Amino acid sequence: MATSNTDPLLRLRQSIAANEAPIATSSPELTSDAIENLAVATHLQFDNPHFSYPLDTPTRFISSNKPVDLRSIWFAWQKKDVAIPDYIASAQELNEKLAGKDGAPHIQNLVFVERLDLITWLEGASEESEYIKGLESEASATLSAQVASGATGGVSTVPSGAAGTRGGRTIDPRLQEIYNGERRMGDRNSVLRGIKPT
Repeated sequence: MATSNTDPLLRLRQSIAANEAPIATSSPELTSDAIENLAVATHLQFDNPHFSYPLDTPTRFISSNKPVDLRSIWFAWQKKDVAIPDYIASAQELNEKLAGKDGAPHIQNLVFVERLDLITWLEGASEESEYIKGLESEASATLSAQVASGATGGVSTVPSGAAGTRGGRTIDPRLQEIYNGERRMGDRNSVLRGIKPT
């Protein structure tokens, strides 16, 4: 598993779970001076262990096919209890303040579903998020699990006589295994009256 110092998103989740919220600062040096204004802040500092990330660090959270920066993630977390129109207005206001800075960083406005998914994942209420790419170690573990289950590589777990087609179409072997375990049902009349001999 990747260490918490290499992944800012995982580190943020761990600090929220431990009730040790990070602080926004204006320098990479470790300090206890928190800055409330994200337009001025440049780094997000964590305790235990002490570590600081630049706010423009891209994270594993993907929105519109591009990674969302740590500033946008932290802003969404700070505004988690705010209604959507207020969140959007706050993001636009902060973007106007950031527009005057060199390099023009900005807050990426997350749509409702993405924001809800992010907040749920950060709180620890869910273990997976469809918007968060897995870590490299998670990807290799998933591949190992697929090989072990027979889904990828190796020998298939579906018996060869179980017909890999249904209605002339090819079906995934795992789905075919589920179909084989289903109870066969007849129509209503056959179930109620039985099959009449012909």
